[in-house]
Amino acid sequence: MTKTPDTRLTRRAALARLGLAAGAVYVAPAMIGFDAARASGNSAPSAASAPSPVSAPSRMSRPSRTSAPSRMSRPSGSSSNRSGSTWRNSVPSRPRAQRPLTPAEQEAVRFFRSIFGG
Repeated sequence: MTKTPDTRLTRRAALARLGLAAGAVYVAPAMIGFDAARASGNSAPSAASAPSPVSAPSRMSRPSRTSAPSRMSRPSGSSSNRSGSTWRNSVPSRPRAQRPLTPAEQEAVRFFRSIFGG
């Protein structure tokens, strides 16, 4: 009694083959060089068709309704400051102090200034 190899196809192998086949079908036109405009190279280009007749003008649309005035924008962050007053009464805070640049950052700044000026 001779043993025959098990030729059952697993689900994973079948999906792999299906994926490879789909990829091949998807890439084949680009690899072969098909062009949608010249798929059959034996025919001559067709003549231009006659222009279509001018259509009647469409009716005017009614004017749109006016919208309510927009609200003032708020600064980003919370809607009130620490003292409890609203954002309309707030005073802009002073800018944060910047940390000193590392030597690598200083070199990067010099590099970009040499390229872009400034």
